[in-house]
This record gives sequence, structure tokens and C-alpha cells, in this order.
Amino acid sequence: MNNNLYIFLAMISAGIGMIICRILPYIIFANGKLPKLVKFYEKYLPYSLMAILFCFCLASVKFSVYPYGFPEILTLLIVGVLQFCKKNMMLSLFLGTAIYLVLIRYV
Repeated sequence: MNNNLYIFLAMISAGIGMIICRILPYIIFANGKLPKLVKFYEKYLPYSLMAILFCFCLASVKFSVYPYGFPEILTLLIVGVLQFCKKNMMLSLFLGTAIYLVLIRYV
């Protein structure tokens, strides 16, 4: 098969798949009533993601090598304080990511 045709068909199928994934929730939940499982995910998934990010962040930290985990620990403290005070998951994630990127760049 021609390489350009293969790329074109891959792009078209990815686009169709994306459109189906975007439209499907509106079709399934058109009546506005969410199942209990979806409500459960809505309530607990953000905290699960924070736990995964916490483990991922500390998995490769070498505390015996400069900067001794300083950017990671400081970022985790800032995210924890932000989450405790503001209770806004998106603010905590975005600001924590920005602070971490600045710290690893300049420390």
C-alpha cells in the first residue's frame, strides 16, 4: 500500500474515532441522569490522579544527589497547601506543574 494513502487513512480513522468518543457521552447521557458508577468516578477520580502523580513525581528522585529532591518536595508542599486552602484541583495541578518546571530549570 502506498505510504501516503496509509497515512491518510490513519488520520481519517483517528479523526472519526475522536468524533465518536466526543459525541458518545452526549448520546448516552442525553436524559441528564448519570449512573452511580459515573458519579463515583466524578467524585473520586481526581484524588486518585493526585495519588498517581505523587508516586510518579517521587519515583525517580535521587535524594542523595544535588538538588536532593528539593524541587519535588517543595512542589508537593505547595500543591498540598493550595489544595488544603483553595480546594481547587485544577489550580493545584496547574500551579504545581508551573512551579515544578521553574524549579527544575533554575535550581
